[in-house]
Amino acid sequence: MEDRLRRLEAVQAVLLEIGQLSTRCTDIVGFLRAVHGALGRIMYAANFYVALNDRDGAPNAVRFVYYVDEADTPPDPDEVTHLASPDESPTAWVILNRRCLVMTADEHLSRKKIAAFGVGTIAEHWIGCPLMDQNQQPLGAIVIQSYDKAHTYSEEDQALFALIASQVSSALQGLQSMDRLERAVQERTVRLDSARAALERQNEALNNALTQLQDAQSELVRQEKLASLGRLVAGVAHEINTPLGICVTATSHLVQELKLTREDLAEGRLDEEGLAMFFDTVDQSLRIMTTNTQRAAALVRSFKQVAVDQSSENIRHFNLAKYLAEVLLSLQPKLKGNPVKVQVDCPPDIHLDSFPGAVSQIVTNMIENSLVHGFEDDQAGTIRISGRLDGEHVLLDYSDDGMGMDQGLLGQLFDPFFTTKRGSGGSGLGAHILYNLVTGPLGGTIKVSSAPGMGLHYKLRFPRDQRKR
Repeated sequence: MEDRLRRLEAVQAVLLEIGQLSTRCTDIVGFLRAVHGALGRIMYAANFYVALNDRDGAPNAVRFVYYVDEADTPPDPDEVTHLASPDESPTAWVILNRRCLVMTADEHLSRKKIAAFGVGTIAEHWIGCPLMDQNQQPLGAIVIQSYDKAHTYSEEDQALFALIASQVSSALQGLQSMDRLERAVQERTVRLDSARAALERQNEALNNALTQLQDAQSELVRQEKLASLGRLVAGVAHEINTPLGICVTATSHLVQELKLTREDLAEGRLDEEGLAMFFDTVDQSLRIMTTNTQRAAALVRSFKQVAVDQSSENIRHFNLAKYLAEVLLSLQPKLKGNPVKVQVDCPPDIHLDSFPGAVSQIVTNMIENSLVHGFEDDQAGTIRISGRLDGEHVLLDYSDDGMGMDQGLLGQLFDPFFTTKRGSGGSGLGAHILYNLVTGPLGGTIKVSSAPGMGLHYKLRFPRDQRKR
């Protein structure tokens, strides 16, 4: 039991480190090299590679952006590799089927060819997991393998590697999005002249918004014990991309109008009406950019309080109803466009002296578990959250009307690494951390009930004032 607890602590430390790496690293290769080093502390990782889809190539075209292997020569990361068919290439199978694949040497030899790329050395044990974006579209694959029978991977190792793949997926999306955004902004702003001062003010506002977002990411990831907050931050970044994209479009339009106006001036065609129209275009463009940079800053502020609480272990006085609203706002990127709706019933006069970070993590984990495990794709449903006082204790009820689970699965719900969605986004740690937070920092109790087709129902009870414990 003690060894398992040490392993769990090591896993949580690696997950936290990967989340922090996603905010510190500026390039994909450096990030993956650091991930490889962290992975080696919890399992055998002498042979490890990551293949990312080539967006301009054929469906089976990838680039092996990071490749470390004891037996085979690494491919050129800048060259496109065309994988064999899924029947012949395990890597292609993982990407096409969007599922994890585990193979032994005998299973590998049973395929028509050995072609992860070209002809490679046969591994004794091979694990590949897909890297997925927010829309569950494949980004590529992450693979770990062993050529030595002395180093094989247990089912727990396989579950951990799937969890690492989910964390790496979220980080890669952020790194790729940030790289594209920085290039786009730089290309547009270089060509501005007369509107330079106004655009510099807008860029400063954008940079401040991005800095605040990175601060919020750091605060969230520092306290995070599960990949859910990493995915949440990716959702926030995606949400902020909308106003930033509008600003980029407005900038591009302004540059084009400036070019045309200069041509008219040079050829003597610019009259008073044309100049007035140009000034109107400049005014409209700057107002659009001002509005959207303010919108981006407001989005960051709405997430900041939750992020600070997640990273703090201090007791704070807060209103339960208002805080639940803040937590739901932080989950808006996941809930927006989802047919599952959240209803909250909480009196406005419940005040707590407690750990808001624990409360937000608990509510976040319950909602994410419902979205991942409780409902099929595009299935409509309702999540209900209610809070009330019972003397000096808070009663928090949570329920969804999803598919539910039988008593056998329900008995394993709080076990670490137990999940019904292995290889499809489930980590097996969400409910386990939920239980530890309720019974640990909050000093309370949690009961759960469910049945097939009847959804899932949590009943939480914990002291209102933690200072009196």
